[in-house]
Amino acid sequence: MLHHVLFVASPEQIRLTKLALARVHAVPIGTPNNLSEAFHLQNVYLEHITLNVHLISNLDAITPHLRRNPVDLLIYDERQGGIEARAALHKIQTDTMAFGELWGPDFIFPMSRVVAILGDDRNEAQRAFELGRVQVRDVYVAPQNTANILRWLKRVLTQSLVRSDRVGMALSGGGLEGFLYQVGVLHALDKSTIGRPLRSVDAYSGISSGSICASLMAGNVPTAEVIRAMHGKSDVLPPLHGSIMFDLAATNIGKRLVKTALTATGIDPTRWVRKMMRAIPTGIFKGETLKAYMRDAILTYGHEDSFENLSSELYIGATDQDTFEHVTFGKTPWRNITVSDAMRASCALPPFFTPAQINGRWFIDGQVTKTCNLELLVQRQCRLIVIIDPMKPLATMIPGSVDKKGGVFAVLQTIKALVHTRFHQTLTHLTERYPDVDFLVFQPDEECAQLMAGMPMRYKIRTEIVTAAYRQTLRQLRERHGVYSAKLSRFGFNLKSPSELLELERREHDILETGT
Repeated sequence: MLHHVLFVASPEQIRLTKLALARVHAVPIGTPNNLSEAFHLQNVYLEHITLNVHLISNLDAITPHLRRNPVDLLIYDERQGGIEARAALHKIQTDTMAFGELWGPDFIFPMSRVVAILGDDRNEAQRAFELGRVQVRDVYVAPQNTANILRWLKRVLTQSLVRSDRVGMALSGGGLEGFLYQVGVLHALDKSTIGRPLRSVDAYSGISSGSICASLMAGNVPTAEVIRAMHGKSDVLPPLHGSIMFDLAATNIGKRLVKTALTATGIDPTRWVRKMMRAIPTGIFKGETLKAYMRDAILTYGHEDSFENLSSELYIGATDQDTFEHVTFGKTPWRNITVSDAMRASCALPPFFTPAQINGRWFIDGQVTKTCNLELLVQRQCRLIVIIDPMKPLATMIPGSVDKKGGVFAVLQTIKALVHTRFHQTLTHLTERYPDVDFLVFQPDEECAQLMAGMPMRYKIRTEIVTAAYRQTLRQLRERHGVYSAKLSRFGFNLKSPSELLELERREHDILETGT
């Protein structure tokens, strides 16, 4: 497999490294800018690994390089007059942290992707210990020759890492608007790649409304057909209207009210208040019409309503309402249930949808306890994970703007912020712990966040969210083309050129109306 290496050192050490690369028959390759020189290297000491090695002598050029190029391993070499490793790596860590905050969570560059070459063995143990405290993966002191360095790189790039070509997709929640955002992103990804189809992903994880898209993807239901169904133009799927999402739980509400009304409370106001609190329904909508729609869609495209029958692994997260344990359907002992039941349980967001009862337990929205179950996909040996997370709050620099929109808006923004913070912390931890796993993250930009800033359970399906998400995804793929293209191509997904992506964006209306 091809690995991308960034070698940072003094100008003199760069000169010596170029001579060493020439001796091992590395081939110069062109670069789109003058920030670095690059070489392609295959060598017996690396065995099955091939390297694209970029050489940089300026620490300030690292983050501009990361913006345009993938980096699997950064080597800092302090020899031949370079800055002492501890000082250099402190600057690298500071700069890459600021870079990740600016460019987003899939541009977090962990120090576990950094190794150091020290010039001599003075205070070797102390310096190695201090570098280890900042999570540097490995340290090599005064290597004697190029062969030793290549053997070391081979060991660093292969030991204690995930050695798999599996791809995962994690989809978070966000109500109806989150579902619409995910549909737009998925359709853009489907149109933007050639070669391996998007539905060949090895494992899907879906939580809350993300479980709907995950089930459709695992059930091989085309996103284009879902979009046609939203417009009432599908020849395969029935029209997908808001009434399908929201079927009033009238019977449940009526039973609670009647039971309370017929129960005598006397004149004790405290007992009356307690009774009225119990009369408040746990959900306004049943979710059964949506469950039936998704079940029929999966059956229509040749799959049974079963985790066992799908062509890809599918995991759906829900929360036990009584124990508040996160339960993963599709994983033992919760594998022998229907996909539609699992999806219904995962979407049971209080107080909108009534809890779902499965095997004697009551379940509510999975996002109460997890954002999108990334850990599971890493455990399933996925080395590339595509994340679609609509739960990002609308940020504004205008003081008091949230307060002016009232309490409901403030509560929703607070929930989104809590979920978003939890997701960011989880992703940062996994990126540091599993440095060979790549993540591509799609979250709402300002335009999408504006459209999604209202109630998460609007009755009307607003296809402008699909359009905005589609357009944002194409723009993100163009802006980060160098990095995304390299990451995707490793696994057979070939990203179209920036000019082709721009053409898709220009044709957005036709594509989203017809799905072609």
